[in-house]
Amino acid sequence: MNSKLRTIIITGFIIEILCIAIAYNVDIKKNIPYFAILYISSFITYIFAVFYISKNEEIIEQNNNSSTKALWAIIIFSLIFRLTLLPMTPSDDIYRYLWEGKLQLNGISPYSYPPESSHLEHLRDGFFSGINHKHLPTIYPPLTLMVFTIADYISHTIISMKSVFLIFDVLSIFLLLRFLKVMGKDPHNVLTYAWSPLILISFAARGHCDSLQIFLVILALYLFAVRKTLRTVVSIGLAAMSKFIFIIIVPFLIPSKKLKYVAVLLAVIAALYLPYMSAGTGLFSTLLHFGTQYHFNDSAHFLIFCLCIGSPLASKIVTALIFGAVLLLLYKRHFNFSLENGKNAEPKKRGNIELNNFVLNYAFIAIGAFLILAPTLHPWYLTWIIPFLCFNNNRAWLVLTGTVICYYFMNHELFSQMIWYNNEWVWKEVHWLKLPEYLPFYALLIYGWLVKRSCKYSIS
Repeated sequence: MNSKLRTIIITGFIIEILCIAIAYNVDIKKNIPYFAILYISSFITYIFAVFYISKNEEIIEQNNNSSTKALWAIIIFSLIFRLTLLPMTPSDDIYRYLWEGKLQLNGISPYSYPPESSHLEHLRDGFFSGINHKHLPTIYPPLTLMVFTIADYISHTIISMKSVFLIFDVLSIFLLLRFLKVMGKDPHNVLTYAWSPLILISFAARGHCDSLQIFLVILALYLFAVRKTLRTVVSIGLAAMSKFIFIIIVPFLIPSKKLKYVAVLLAVIAALYLPYMSAGTGLFSTLLHFGTQYHFNDSAHFLIFCLCIGSPLASKIVTALIFGAVLLLLYKRHFNFSLENGKNAEPKKRGNIELNNFVLNYAFIAIGAFLILAPTLHPWYLTWIIPFLCFNNNRAWLVLTGTVICYYFMNHELFSQMIWYNNEWVWKEVHWLKLPEYLPFYALLIYGWLVKRSCKYSIS
């Protein structure tokens, strides 16, 4: 057994022991300090494994037999971790998933009525009390609602709903393996996603639905890399209809001056919204409500909010303008690169690799910019960025997936308290807890940017 395989097995066993300890606690919310210690321990082990893999890529390529064994060890451990955490108490979001799946099986649109509506009293069951934001209709896009329905049709149980989204999580691992090979990257870098403590907690333990969107985004980027344009457009359309924010990636994936692909994208969106059109303005009412009324665990947006003298409207407008400017810059550079790439006389394969790397990097920057500027940043939102880290072990983002543990203390009586806000009880935000969460991230982000610029100038 070579040192690499031995290291993977040892770190895998350590993380599994910690997963068992986390699962033994059953409900994260009931003992957040205990969970935090175990999470940080697993994160430190995970970071060691990630950087050990990245620093030994050449050794992997030299020994195919040991390389295959190491890869299988990564995959097997990743599945064991997930099965260990699956029985845990889920996020309260899952009770809404079950409710909205049940509504649709009864022929009712979740966009039309909030859970507390008197019209729906006859459908209330044992899961109803766990639903959050009962006064608001659904915020989820149509494809996600359809998956809720499928999972609820299989069985109106927590394990059924969690298992469906866990399947998408596992599919993402195998898809990333193929994608890494297409991009000429070491397939062992899939460990960055497969063993991520944040991924494990968000999907296997807590049951969040974001695994669906992640799978579809990876699929769209992979299909773009292998030049399946029509399938790429359909996939990114499905991704946007499972999480609206992923619409920002669309301009990177649709060929310029080919309107037929825009028509395909619009057709996908229209087809998925068609069954819900009777809800009218209710289709987006909750999305607009959260976008304008709430902010929690924000970083850059909080600074903008303070500079706008605490005005929610002004801070949202300024944030939207900044984000819009970032996107326009990225789209412009992408358009210019595409034109230059089209005129390039280099061999097609090399040009494709450059374009694939360019699109992957710009999609990463676009999603990262959104997360930095987002008014609300729940830990599971950070799972969107983790697949990109398989191609680029960005230290700042990797560290943030660990320091985000501070978020959970904002939902604990040790540091916070419940307040009445927007017709419901919510945890009061604890701003000083953002310092240990975000300072390491921004320090590493700025340091990485400065190093990159100094390298660029030294080369030129």
